[in-house]
Amino acid sequence: MKKENIFLDLDATLSYYDGYKGVGVLGKPIPAMMDKVRRWLKEGHKITIFTARASNMIEVVAIKKWLKNNGLPDFPVTNIKSSHASVFYDDRAVQIVKNTGQTVEEYERYSER
Repeated sequence: MKKENIFLDLDATLSYYDGYKGVGVLGKPIPAMMDKVRRWLKEGHKITIFTARASNMIEVVAIKKWLKNNGLPDFPVTNIKSSHASVFYDDRAVQIVKNTGQTVEEYERYSER
């Protein structure tokens, strides 16, 4: 199995989010995603938390504390996209088919004709 570099958003992906509540205020873990993260770790994948919050060092400290308090390792935390990322998990993403300019939905819709 190929080891992946998984970039994982925090708010509304790994932790519940219902609007910004302030610096360091993070939601409870989302059980289904926590299960995936634990499985990925067992499989030997590398995980990085990829969040806009990482632009503030106080937020980074709070995220690392949240990870520890929820039984997760001290993952790297960044807001900088990396060419080494294999995949991004994010609640706001729209996936594009490589080199087409089309969303996956558009591509699938037009390729069925």
